[in-house]
Amino acid sequence: MTIQRLDWFLLLPASAGILMIAEIDPPREVLVEVGPWLKGAVLVGLTALFSLLVAAGSAIDRRCTEEYLFQILANAALVSMATTMLVHLAWIIAKKTLGLPELDSDNIVGILTLGWVISYYWFRLRGIAK
Repeated sequence: MTIQRLDWFLLLPASAGILMIAEIDPPREVLVEVGPWLKGAVLVGLTALFSLLVAAGSAIDRRCTEEYLFQILANAALVSMATTMLVHLAWIIAKKTLGLPELDSDNIVGILTLGWVISYYWFRLRGIAK
């Protein structure tokens, strides 16, 4: 994949991030009740599994792409994680002081995704050495 094709492709996750933040889909009823211990165990297991799979798969990306693109993607991921944590922290503070509603997981994933895409374009325009 050329870097210009990736530039256009990332408009798709940017759109998805915006939709997740805006909560466009209607709320649904919970069909299966899951206790906190089971939910935690499943989420930890899935996180470990997908982390290992993505880490193993990233070796393919590093071999097949140029170093510049890999650096942009890696830096954008770090910025996105920090952005997500800071937005969440700011929202929690505002929730306590202003009475804002809870953030849904879709909101968090949307913030993470949109932050990654925005920082990707930032590094594409400004470069990674500046």
